Amino acid sequence: MKKVIALSLLAALVPTLASARGNHPMAGCGLGYLLLSNQDNSKIMQVVGATTNGTFGSQTFGISSGTSGCTEDGAVKLVKATEVYAEVNLDSLRREMASGQGEYVTTLAAMLGATNTTTLVRYFQENYSAIFPSASTSSTEMLQNLSAKLAERPELIG
Repeated sequence: MKKVIALSLLAALVPTLASARGNHPMAGCGLGYLLLSNQDNSKIMQVVGATTNGTFGSQTFGISSGTSGCTEDGAVKLVKATEVYAEVNLDSLRREMASGQGEYVTTLAAMLGATNTTTLVRYFQENYSAIFPSASTSSTEMLQNLSAKLAERPELIG
């Protein structure tokens, strides 16, 4: 499950790919959560709450605005944290991916959910030219390239 979430989120780098997790039950957040499913966790109320969210599009609004019981944590927060980490540490990541070792690249591997950070860091080094095709590769481009390479080897991330 972690593999699918990590690959999906990295591939698009769009927080709306995953529903915000937090204090809401199975129906998710949105109008259905506020009116119905936040107090009754029965399957019927969860279905009615999810249907209400889908019918009115309130879950999308809640995720975007952080309202209606939607919180920014879980998968959404992970993507943002990875994006910020890559942007702030791009030069260090570039150097360490080229050398195949280092604190920054090991941390990135762990953030991506590596089953074995050493193996993933080695994979970064082996695919350095695809991950950083030019000296001007931005952090966003690097993450997109990295996502494409990891899609070839999903077993590397947890």
